[in-house]
Amino acid sequence: MSQLQRIADDLYDHATSSNPTGLLWDGKLDHLSEWTDVSPEARAESSRRYDEIASAAEALEIDDDPAQRALRDVVATTARSNALLAIWEPELLSVTPRMGVLEDIMSFATMFPLATAAHGEDYLTKLTRMPAMLDQLMDVAEAAADEGRVALRSHLIGTAETAETYLATQAGPAERLCGQAPPTELDAAQADAWRERLVAIVRDEVRPGLAAYAARLRALAERGRPDDRPGLCHLDGGLDVYRKQIWGTLLLDRTPDELHALGLAQVARLEQEYRELAGPLVGTDDVAEIYARLRDDPSLRYSSAETLIADATEALARADAASHEWFHTLPQSRCTANATDFGAMGYYSAPDPETGKQPAFYVKTSDPSAWSTYELEGLTFHEAVPGHHLQVALAAEDESLHRVQREFFNTAYVEGWALYAERLADEMGLYSTPMSRVGMLLNDSMRACRLVVDTGLHAFGWTREQAIQYMVDHSPIDRAHVEQEVDRYIALPGQALAYMVGRLEIQAIRAEAEKAADFDIRDFHDRVLRYGAVPLTTLRTQVLEG
Repeated sequence: MSQLQRIADDLYDHATSSNPTGLLWDGKLDHLSEWTDVSPEARAESSRRYDEIASAAEALEIDDDPAQRALRDVVATTARSNALLAIWEPELLSVTPRMGVLEDIMSFATMFPLATAAHGEDYLTKLTRMPAMLDQLMDVAEAAADEGRVALRSHLIGTAETAETYLATQAGPAERLCGQAPPTELDAAQADAWRERLVAIVRDEVRPGLAAYAARLRALAERGRPDDRPGLCHLDGGLDVYRKQIWGTLLLDRTPDELHALGLAQVARLEQEYRELAGPLVGTDDVAEIYARLRDDPSLRYSSAETLIADATEALARADAASHEWFHTLPQSRCTANATDFGAMGYYSAPDPETGKQPAFYVKTSDPSAWSTYELEGLTFHEAVPGHHLQVALAAEDESLHRVQREFFNTAYVEGWALYAERLADEMGLYSTPMSRVGMLLNDSMRACRLVVDTGLHAFGWTREQAIQYMVDHSPIDRAHVEQEVDRYIALPGQALAYMVGRLEIQAIRAEAEKAADFDIRDFHDRVLRYGAVPLTTLRTQVLEG
């Protein structure tokens, strides 16, 4: 085993063992019985270990092997990024309603591909330990509040309300946290007994733990920040933390001023596209009026969850059928569209070849009218094909890649690719109507506005309402959705910057590659996707120099 392989193994082992809660998203069975230790001591040790791993990878000189260079760069930047992005995470992000621990639990804690009896025991242990994890999280959040670092009052109350809403549902086998399927190797009698134990644990331990969590959140909310001071710049040392979050997300040196200006330029550029594409469809070339008509026309809203999923399934089928003309290599696994009541409006869950977990993308259907009919296709192409599923599943299925390349990612590459895929879908002829192509512009608006709003909040002192109003004024996105988006940017500083920055870099690399006389789009895409989610600087070398 090479030194690089050993360092990569060290990173994988440390990243998974130090953050079991983060494994919820993909239903990983590693460290199944555990939750992340968010004590100050554990976090300091984790950061120290990440820095040690990064330094070891950075010290390796690799000149003539592009695959090894890619792995080295992924290991080094992943370790650096993980250390930076964990700063203030438990006390600010984890207790928020949109992106916090409770939302992850409600979305993913019943989706594990349990197989063995041991898996079943570990899962029940995990639920038994959940109240202690929530208690530790609140201990950390309350201690941080004593030092002046506390989440928004409205966010703390919102998370408490999520727990209270769940507790108001009928307890018993039909409740959401009793929805995990038993291990597949159990016989019928064993499975029934396992389900009975699951229901008892949720009733006797999880529910009381959630009630205590909600009560502590409400008490902490009395010290929470007001909505007019949502950004990191309002906290002592917060602007420096924000700059670290920017690098941790982009793996690029960019200042808040540069990113803010880039966002303003993208928003202005999109206005002309709206005039040209949406103007004839809604009968005006006034951009503000275009936004208003797209936002307010009730005929452009969904009315049933079934139609939402059917339309997403149809769009995915078109994308699957066309992909062979644009990619040499495609995933073996097939992605499906699924309804959910929890989480973001739309998101993707990756396959796991080791456990047999299947890939899926999810559409939040609890309120179908929250979806405009013209935006769903763009979401499908972003989350599934040719977006996240194509990129993530290809990496997951490639046994020649190290596990850190198959399973880990950097946001600028992954989300940049998915946003690039929305425009690529237009080249592929996948949008079914001119109005669906307007949905592509809406998604671009969201990502362009993010550059302005995220930096506005965390570097320039914008209020929550100021951020909301900017997005309402500069996009056709309805206010309720904008409020959710802005709350996400407040809770997860810097992450939203990655989409447009990554997309623009991939497009710039493609523009350079297209200068070659023998350019082939399938070859280009194979080069982009060859080694998993590499840093964007590595990607440029990988594509243009081979």
